[in-house]
Amino acid sequence: MQFRFYTKMASLLVPPESVRGMSHLDRNAFTTTVELPFLKFCGVKLSKIIPIVKKYLFKTRKFKPIQDIDKDIVIYLNPTLIKTFDDFVENEKKQLSGMYKEFGVHKVTLKYENWQPHDILRGVLPKEVEIPTSYSLVGHIVHLNLRDMHLPYKTVIGQIYLDAIPNARTVVNKTNSINTTFRNFTMEILAGDKDTITTIKENGCTYELDFSQVYWNPRLSTEHNNVALLMKPNDVLYDVFAGIGPFAIPAARKGVKVFANDLNPESYKWLQRNIVINKVKTNIKSFNMDGRDFLRNIVKADILNRRAANEVGMEHIIMNLPALAVEFLDVFFNSFNQDEIKQMCSRPPTVHLYCFVKGDKGEDACKLGQLLVEQKLGCTLDSDSMVKLHYVRNVSLHKNMVRVSFLLTENILEGKEPAMKKLKIENNFNVLVSNNITESNGEEQGNAKEAAEQKCFQNSKSS
Repeated sequence: MQFRFYTKMASLLVPPESVRGMSHLDRNAFTTTVELPFLKFCGVKLSKIIPIVKKYLFKTRKFKPIQDIDKDIVIYLNPTLIKTFDDFVENEKKQLSGMYKEFGVHKVTLKYENWQPHDILRGVLPKEVEIPTSYSLVGHIVHLNLRDMHLPYKTVIGQIYLDAIPNARTVVNKTNSINTTFRNFTMEILAGDKDTITTIKENGCTYELDFSQVYWNPRLSTEHNNVALLMKPNDVLYDVFAGIGPFAIPAARKGVKVFANDLNPESYKWLQRNIVINKVKTNIKSFNMDGRDFLRNIVKADILNRRAANEVGMEHIIMNLPALAVEFLDVFFNSFNQDEIKQMCSRPPTVHLYCFVKGDKGEDACKLGQLLVEQKLGCTLDSDSMVKLHYVRNVSLHKNMVRVSFLLTENILEGKEPAMKKLKIENNFNVLVSNNITESNGEEQGNAKEAAEQKCFQNSKSS
């Protein structure tokens, strides 16, 4: 799951200024005394009081704004909203006048555990440093993408996250780009246990993995489910870059026949483990091969065998390596003779290719994805071959992830150059290949919230 810390403060109260610049967490330094207004009631039902004062309650972590003290009900109020009894509106004052016993101010001690995580971070970091509020939760592991400005305070940031997030046992920070061969990244443990083997649940499936050795992106949960919905029990899925199985296993649970491949030996190991955990061994064959070899040999042979046997059902080829998947498209027009093309295209398989595209605000990310695929195929995806363009998610301010779904038609497999226009992509292709995004499948140190929602073209066909 992807989360952000709650950032709206219930009051303007902040931790002591003395914690500013702290590089090692001293929880005692956050202890301070504040003055809170209160209302005291005696012999009055709480149900009559709450509707009037609810919006004025002082709310912070592990602090009860409504307390029983010596048989009285004491209600602590937000000092930024209420300082004196006259700060209530007239109607509220009339209702409270016949009920409350006392209005006053109490000195209350707030400790480290009472402050919101956002407020703690805001108190510790220099004022000019942006607060790192976004994180991913992978089982018991909190995954951060800290920027250079945060690194002097990384230890204290990690400990604050560990304290704040329920069930978290380990906090890690990504320290380099994705390894495009094995799709894993170097990470540093900032706080907690050194255990990076974790268990996660997604869309009814259970996955075990070593987060330090394999790739996992919780932001793609919806996309994993979307693709599973495209398939029916008689279909076949060829997952070229399967990872630990987030596309393959849900499909197999539906009765789809799955061929799942990944070059990373660690991913292959955990894929096999997850096949057993989810009890789909009868529906999945797993491979530890290069993606090109998998396409040229396993995928090609199985589809041709299916054509020879006249088997029913659709074939889906998933290519989920957004930074590099387009580089594998040459396999499709270099691996088939004319007879094989005729057999294959009697019922064309569907390719679901994921890619990253860069574009300015207002540009259609999906159309850029189509152009990128066409650039590598050397032909246009017309109405006979295009199935769907789908916007997956924003990666950073100018980078997006899209899925291009198309049929493997004769025009593509024969490698025919179109007689129409020369395909151009306005430097987008070169940028994507040379300036790889820092995490395959959609991670980058960037501010996603600033990106505008993209409107995607969708052909009338649907996979």
